[in-house]
Amino acid sequence: MKAKEVTLLTGFLGAGKTTVLNAVISKMKDTRFAIIENEIGAESIDAGLIIKGDEDVVELNNGCICCTLNDDLFEILNNLWDKKDSWDHLIIEATGIADPANIAHPFLTMDQVKRGYDLKRVICIVDAELIEDQLKERPEAIKQIAFSDSILLNKVERISEDYVKELQAVLKAINPFAEILIATQDDFQVRKMFARERFANFYSNPKPVSTPKGMFSLSNGTDEKQSLLAFAASHQKHEHSDIETILLKYKESLNIEELEHRMMVFLIVQSANVYRIKGIIYSHLFQSRIILQTVGKSLSITLGENWLPDEIKETKIVVIGKGLKVFGFDKMFRTCLYAESELK
Repeated sequence: MKAKEVTLLTGFLGAGKTTVLNAVISKMKDTRFAIIENEIGAESIDAGLIIKGDEDVVELNNGCICCTLNDDLFEILNNLWDKKDSWDHLIIEATGIADPANIAHPFLTMDQVKRGYDLKRVICIVDAELIEDQLKERPEAIKQIAFSDSILLNKVERISEDYVKELQAVLKAINPFAEILIATQDDFQVRKMFARERFANFYSNPKPVSTPKGMFSLSNGTDEKQSLLAFAASHQKHEHSDIETILLKYKESLNIEELEHRMMVFLIVQSANVYRIKGIIYSHLFQSRIILQTVGKSLSITLGENWLPDEIKETKIVVIGKGLKVFGFDKMFRTCLYAESELK
């Protein structure tokens, strides 16, 4: 039987996740949802605010689903699978302090879970009025943005249009592959959020943008030392945090086995300040793109869609974190490139 689609809804405390969830249920009336609602406290409040129709709502209380409740999550997934004919799509609404990478981990790395559940998208709800302070003070907010496929900027009616544009640039700099959507009181962009799937945004072309901390970008690979480009902010007073994003591109073919080995060592030994690594990998041994993702301390390398005949085959890797050493990452990935003599 085909795996059930899964959407993970994340966002910091008070961002409006339950309001958006209700909008999804109301807008997509033809879809039967199963919902896992997670709260820290022993008594659930948000679950009582969810529109109740035919939806199966499961409450996970008194713990965070991304750490202490993983065993309970497996039990719930098994129970939902037993009644899979009664629902079409699973939505997991995480707590406001959850790390979505930990929740996504079993869906992306465990074959027994992937057989029944297909994580289609991670959506992050962002409070436009409070997000800059949250980025300065709460690493959870950074991780939620960094791991998401779509970011919904909520409560924009409380801020100016110029500031909305500035926040869009900040969010795009943190996560260049994500689609940034703007919510209004009448439109939460539900159809657009659910039209975008997890791997779809890998085929966009992220570029450096102007942002308070700037984005570092290393251009196409050669053996010569690359120049480092830092893009200065137009509004220094809105400096949001010490988050950095590195974008690396290589035209040469990569050795996937070598890449996997070096990435695993890096994740075990050196990844404390790295929130996310995500990319499209080109290897001449494969007709398809190779999709690289870090999921917490784990690594996911999977096949993507085939390269098109007239498409430029190029590796693009984004690294999101703090205190990043751009030339260190460049050196690590360059050691995985095939030499010309190996391609003959």
